[in-house]
Amino acid sequence: MSRAYGRMGWGLLFVIVDFKLDSVDMLPDMLGYLLIASGLWRLQKLNGYFKAGHLSAWLLMAWSVLQLFWFTEAGIDGLPVQSAKDVWIQLPALCLHTVLIYGICRGIQAHFAGNASGLDHKASFRLGLFMAGQLLWLIVYPFVLNLDSGDMFLVFFLCSLIVMAAEIAVLLLVRLAVRESTEI
Repeated sequence: MSRAYGRMGWGLLFVIVDFKLDSVDMLPDMLGYLLIASGLWRLQKLNGYFKAGHLSAWLLMAWSVLQLFWFTEAGIDGLPVQSAKDVWIQLPALCLHTVLIYGICRGIQAHFAGNASGLDHKASFRLGLFMAGQLLWLIVYPFVLNLDSGDMFLVFFLCSLIVMAAEIAVLLLVRLAVRESTEI
């Protein structure tokens, strides 16, 4: 089981980190979702949460392949710019990613329920942190369109920082699950 959690951890790292050289992603999300799906495939027999995460990982992998060919990023001075149409196109991926993180966190919570390590409580807290970050995005996003560019940048930066912290917290949760599963 530690190998399955390890694959999920590496996959999340590939998804979170965007390292690009000349607009070519050196750590493609497609590979990250494949690693997550392979880790969740081994864990899905433990509970239904991992099964939901497994399905969303496969759908996100297909979405990331489509994104390579059909959804190009527009930019001004090297900074990505999204139109309202681009945001609507990315909405299914955002929802699937939320289901993926929900499946991972709730699956870890169910798998380690009652364990002395308290990993179930850590999973619950990190899921709440992630959901709060996603909810913040949903609340703030409609109002951002009415701000001037300086204020909009600040709001985007702060929201992005909160969501990134939540993603890293989930990544560290999976790392704790790797350690805990090797000790069982």
